[in-house]
Amino acid sequence: MKVARRTRRDAGGRIATAVLLLLAVSCQSTKITDVWVPKDAHPEHYVRVMIVGLLPTPGLRAQYENDFVDKLSDAGVIAVASINLVPDVAQIDRKTVEDWVSKFRLDGVLVTRLVHLKRETEYIPPTYSLAGWYGRWAVPTSPGRMVEDTTVSLETDLFDAKNEKLVYSAVSKTYDPTARDEAIHSVLDALVGDMTKRGYLPAP
Repeated sequence: MKVARRTRRDAGGRIATAVLLLLAVSCQSTKITDVWVPKDAHPEHYVRVMIVGLLPTPGLRAQYENDFVDKLSDAGVIAVASINLVPDVAQIDRKTVEDWVSKFRLDGVLVTRLVHLKRETEYIPPTYSLAGWYGRWAVPTSPGRMVEDTTVSLETDLFDAKNEKLVYSAVSKTYDPTARDEAIHSVLDALVGDMTKRGYLPAP
């Protein structure tokens, strides 16, 4: 009987460890949940692009755009952060973009905007393992706690600079972004990976 109890506890410990590992992997993760491309799309590599972040604060916009520029440079793409040209996003209009296209010889414009921010609070009850003779006593293995889950949804659109048409649009969801740096990198990894796979960006 002692062997049976030890085996049961060991199995429970392995399950608990697997769950913790899964939660650790899930944190800071970004997934592309929806993608639109034209039905008659013939993707081409965009190698000179402007980055525009329609984001809540100038600081977040600056970090997102400049990190995007760095990420694209790894793929050989020449990108420009719009905040370094026009600090106030409200001042960006059609004429501004047309001037950028001409000045920097752009072939694409990437625009990212926040579409949804969701926060939910959940109570996680304590968990127990059975110990003692035949599991007579329940021993707590973790206390109850309150957990806040956050989901950030962004929409990123790629416009062809020559004809001003939308050629790619993706919605990304980032789960539990506890650190801004890691969350941004997670978003950019997912976006650049998807655009590269679909032929809109050159492979690094």
